[in-house]
Amino acid sequence: MNIITFMTFAILVITILTLVFGVLAYFLYKIRESKKKVHILEEGYEEMLTKQDTDYIFFKKVNLYERPETN
Repeated sequence: MNIITFMTFAILVITILTLVFGVLAYFLYKIRESKKKVHILEEGYEEMLTKQDTDYIFFKKVNLYERPETN
C-alpha cells in the first residue's frame, strides 16, 4: 500500500473519530447539566432584607458537586 493512501486514510479516520467524540461529549455535558439541582429563589434581595430587618444579608457558598452528609 502506498504511504500517501495510508496517511490519507489515517487522517480521515482520526477526523471522523474526533467529530464522533465531540458530539458524544456534548450530549454527556447536556445530560450532566440537566441533572444539576438549581435552587430558584422565590423572593428577591429586598424582600429578604425586610424580613431579616438588617442592612446586609450574608449568603453561604454552596458546592453543588459535594454530596450532603447524612447521619
